[in-house]
Amino acid sequence: MKVNSSMPSSVNNLDLINRVLSLGPTGIGTNTTNIAGILNRPDQESDTELRHRAPYRDNVALGEELNEKLLDWAESIGLYEGHLDYLRKCNFGRYVMLTYAFSEDRERLFLAGQAMLALFGLDDYFVDDKRAGSTLDMVGRNLSLCMSALDEPYFTPKYDQDTNKGLGAHPVHTALKQYIAKTAQFGTPQQVARVRHEDMCLFVAMCQESSWRINKMVAPVWEYLGGRQMNGFTPCLTMIDIVDGYELPHNIYSMPEVRRVVKIAGLICVMVNDLVSTEKEEEAGVHQFGIREAIQKEENCTFDEAHRLGVRFHNDLLRIFEDESSKLMVYATPELRKYLIGLEAWIAGSHLWHTTSKRYSG
Repeated sequence: MKVNSSMPSSVNNLDLINRVLSLGPTGIGTNTTNIAGILNRPDQESDTELRHRAPYRDNVALGEELNEKLLDWAESIGLYEGHLDYLRKCNFGRYVMLTYAFSEDRERLFLAGQAMLALFGLDDYFVDDKRAGSTLDMVGRNLSLCMSALDEPYFTPKYDQDTNKGLGAHPVHTALKQYIAKTAQFGTPQQVARVRHEDMCLFVAMCQESSWRINKMVAPVWEYLGGRQMNGFTPCLTMIDIVDGYELPHNIYSMPEVRRVVKIAGLICVMVNDLVSTEKEEEAGVHQFGIREAIQKEENCTFDEAHRLGVRFHNDLLRIFEDESSKLMVYATPELRKYLIGLEAWIAGSHLWHTTSKRYSG
């Protein structure tokens, strides 16, 4: 089903934005706030079009540069071997360029791309796609091994050697090890721990989804959304400050109010994923369902009606994100202000990539 999207024209209220930012940081990444989104939004959310904002950066040349670098890396470790043309069409370099819109640092942007490629590759190889050899009965074992790739186990020399050999046999494990090692080069220990935590939450939710598939089960909407909030884009969102070259302190990142907007932002992005990925999921060869199927079963409605409810849910979530992050802006530290704007840019860029990437549209 084709998903219509509306892109409102920007309202350039510089006086308001300047007042909001007058006590905050200056420079790249601080020249916009979600206040502009609130000024633009309709009184009533649509149930036919996904509301979104234009990306904060659309530098085609930078996206192509990053994509080529990611393709070279994937080829060097054997990731997507025999399918590099498909990987090129997915254009993860463009995804990085669109979502981490305030960084010009090529190495940090490359790190973000390595993280994306490792996690999407994990999903394709071990969870979602029979064409890549994934089997549902092995999801738990495979993801446990991925946890070891991300968080190095420590044993005696003999078993350390066996572990290194075992985790060097699959390109996904290699990708995970290289990406987390590079994260440690650019991030503080607390930032690295945060990234690991979000990745492992992702793995747990993937195991939950595999149990649904094994049992041909369509979960209740509340259960589906809880799992999908973890099995989404929070691992990428938690890297925003690393890619931008600053640190959002752990005591601020962990505040319930901040945690709420981070998790809602991740769910907004993954709802777009749900609403545009029907074709890919049908080709994957495993029992799949998304927000529309969950709503359809629970509401006993048609698929088209469920689709409209899914669109409305996305738009309502976006409104909550805008409201809650605007409240935080009032008393935010400079780092938090920058991070909140980074979240907003990530949502906008992710929407455009999902609705244009060949990963979802052949």
